[in-house]
Amino acid sequence: MGLSSLPTPSEGVLTLVLVNTALTISILKSIVFAALRALGLRQVPDPTPDGSDESGTFSAEPSARDRFRSRFKPFRIGRCRAGDCRVCLARFEPESEADRLPCGHVFHKTCIERWLEYHHVTCPLCRSRLLPSDDSLPSF
Repeated sequence: MGLSSLPTPSEGVLTLVLVNTALTISILKSIVFAALRALGLRQVPDPTPDGSDESGTFSAEPSARDRFRSRFKPFRIGRCRAGDCRVCLARFEPESEADRLPCGHVFHKTCIERWLEYHHVTCPLCRSRLLPSDDSLPSF
């Protein structure tokens, strides 16, 4: 009668098997991702703003922001420019820096750069591509 409250051996084994399976999958995932990064099939995120990691080496692929910046240069907003940035919803101040996208939409330079840091390679408003399709980011 007193032994019925104890767990059966099969319940303890099941828990042990589940924990070991989860740990094995986690280790295998880390090994596969490390192999993909070593082969250059997976992009390594840039932890610092200048594109270098803690060791000072640069990643193989430029970020979406760097590729965008190499194709499009910011311009200064004139005094007669009216409107607002549709990313931050703030009005354009005279002499502030902005970017005109290929689709014609205008955003603050810092707003579009932050948008690109999140690996968005489309216009925030109309979703037209900002970079050529052969230069897009790999999907994860």
